[in-house]
Amino acid sequence: MPPNLRQKTESRARILRAAAGLFRRHGYRGVGIDRIMAAAGLTRGAFYAHFHGKRALFVEVIQGQHGLTRLLAARAAVDPSGLHQHARAILADYLDPRHLAEVGRGCSFAALAGDVARAGRPAKRAYASALRELIGELDRGRHAGKSDTLALLALSIGAVSMARALEDADLAAALLNAAHAKVAEMLRG
Repeated sequence: MPPNLRQKTESRARILRAAAGLFRRHGYRGVGIDRIMAAAGLTRGAFYAHFHGKRALFVEVIQGQHGLTRLLAARAAVDPSGLHQHARAILADYLDPRHLAEVGRGCSFAALAGDVARAGRPAKRAYASALRELIGELDRGRHAGKSDTLALLALSIGAVSMARALEDADLAAALLNAAHAKVAEMLRG
């Protein structure tokens, strides 16, 4: 790859990483282009070489910043007979109260659901596409129907989203523990 193209690709990736983290922590409206570019270590002028605007950036973050790449890579290495157990471990970790602070750095499904609900169609389409990909991956290696996977994800993502909104750490932990117990029960069957 030519140096200029490599530099442009790396700059774009830095902007996406910075924006993803800031959007998840502060919401779409809580972050401006200047702050994103400062976090990426770039100037505001460089932004427009990569994106038409903040909305376009938000859509790209939603399309690619769900931790799906890591999940797919991790599950690709798992023997198909162990996928069900792997899903159980992933959801147990996801619902661990100690993990709650990390969700702001890693799970756009929980962190950005409200922002996406208020966004335009492109963001909603990107969110739905990423969610379908996650559903498909979690269905792989399971014998239950798709409605069970949808329920697992709704319970898990919903519980994390609600727990993140709480200042009461005990209530947040109780919510996550209750969701974890129900998810574990659903995955036993």
